[in-house]
Amino acid sequence: MRKSALACCVVFLLSLHAFAAPKAEKIGSFTEGSDKLKTALSSEGYRVYLPNTLACCDVWLAKKVATTKKDAPGAYYPEFHESEFLGVITFPKGGASDFRGQTIRPGSYTMRYELLPTDGNHMGVAPYPDMVLLIPVADDPDPDAGLDFARLVELSTKASGTAHPAAFELVPARDSEGAVFQTDDGWIVFQAEITSNSMKPMKVAFVVKGSGEQ
Repeated sequence: MRKSALACCVVFLLSLHAFAAPKAEKIGSFTEGSDKLKTALSSEGYRVYLPNTLACCDVWLAKKVATTKKDAPGAYYPEFHESEFLGVITFPKGGASDFRGQTIRPGSYTMRYELLPTDGNHMGVAPYPDMVLLIPVADDPDPDAGLDFARLVELSTKASGTAHPAAFELVPARDSEGAVFQTDDGWIVFQAEITSNSMKPMKVAFVVKGSGEQ
């Protein structure tokens, strides 16, 4: 009887573990990179955990982002400027994979906004054209530096180690969710508020684990 009860308890606990939700916890400030980079970041970051309780990444968002109303068909975040600095992300031992499924080595990367090109090679590769491109922190010391598309892609290939930039998909934020949620596709999405130059807070959300059809 005791063995039976114990077995049921173990199965129950394993079931709870299997269906655990992804989550995030607050962490301290970012301590790597240039002084300019550290100054541009919020003093608190987030550690994102997967449903299996493993740490996925640490994220620090920019203190403030520049926004402008502009026409960008299909974009969910059209107010962001090209190459806008959005923050920093750090991947622990084991690294990560971007939205293309490319391997990203452990380490810290700046995050900059870019729209997918509107050519035939990029049609249908993501539900939204808004992307975050990663650049190794050592190669992007000035958050205020404006980067044109070619330069941004060139620097981001240093994060992927391939001919393609390291890209993570931006998606709509969810008002009813916490800092992390899982989509029907199984993607793990981090979301948080970021402050615009008009001092108006806005939510941004991007996929930290999961890939699209390529």
